[in-house]
Amino acid sequence: MALPQRFKRFLFEKSLVPPRKWRPIATFVVALIVGLGFFLLDFSNASSYLSDDPQACVNCHIMQPQYVTWTHSSHREVANCNDCHVPHNNIANKYFFKAKDGLYHASVFTMRGEPEVIQARQPSIEVIQANCIRCHQDQVTDAKMETFVADHASNRLDRTCWECHRDVPHGRVRSLSSVGAQIEPIKEYSSSDLSVIPTWLKESMDKQKSKPN
Repeated sequence: MALPQRFKRFLFEKSLVPPRKWRPIATFVVALIVGLGFFLLDFSNASSYLSDDPQACVNCHIMQPQYVTWTHSSHREVANCNDCHVPHNNIANKYFFKAKDGLYHASVFTMRGEPEVIQARQPSIEVIQANCIRCHQDQVTDAKMETFVADHASNRLDRTCWECHRDVPHGRVRSLSSVGAQIEPIKEYSSSDLSVIPTWLKESMDKQKSKPN
């Protein structure tokens, strides 16, 4: 399809078109960059980050300790990663924060600069605290708490929730050395017949079931 004359004129006036002898090389370089871009998007499973699936957080990030401890917590039944770790005041701010935080995490992971124990930065702390209050507003504003929790009014407003509730939902011990070996299978890269029960144990169980009482 031929380009409009006005658009062609604009490209030449702004020197956006290389000289004729360099056009094959320029075309190859642009095609290479675009191809690598699509390859990286597919290889990193980038579309999963648009979802609320917690397994997206362990696609490439060093988040196995956080993911494993969450799967063993009560929060797994009612909240996923995005419920706590991204803003919910509007959809634009949610995905802007996800993109900004995700690019930072991906950069640290790519440069192999992740710390032994991952800690939230100040913007994340503010978002997590706001989401704690958003979900637990009834408990935070419960007047009965004043009768048996000293200075409950100031404690619930002037401190982060996890200063007291520090084991929710990731547990107290969550470093790479403590649970790093417990790597969860990722659905995107695992076979459909993957089972956590070893084959030998499953066969033994089946034999026991088949024996007459």
